[in-house]
Amino acid sequence: MLLDTNVLIRLVREPELVPAKLLARLKDPDEVRLISIASFWEMTIKHRKGKLPLPAPFDVDPVAAFEGWCARAVIDILPIGPRHIAAAMALDWRHDDPLDRLIAATAIVENEELVTSDKELAACPGVRVIKV
Repeated sequence: MLLDTNVLIRLVREPELVPAKLLARLKDPDEVRLISIASFWEMTIKHRKGKLPLPAPFDVDPVAAFEGWCARAVIDILPIGPRHIAAAMALDWRHDDPLDRLIAATAIVENEELVTSDKELAACPGVRVIKV
């Protein structure tokens, strides 16, 4: 499964709001748990603009914070590659947010379900979605 940015944020800030069924899958050692580095990019942009307050040590060392949160949840960080970018460009989807397009395309390229609470992202054609 590929976690959308909003799911990682919820795990970090409000874990009690993560549905029990999803928590069980996240704890399953046989489950593949991925997050795109695009999510880190999105978090840093929103945090810098004051739209996304994140707990320490994000202000001081965002890399350590992001990597630590992923490590604790056993989520592998997936780099952005040329296939992801090409797929994002080719999506037949009227959505202008480049990071959402990249995350959706990554789910398609990696053949992973996308875990998200974002209704627009969940509507992307060709993306298999786990709604939270």
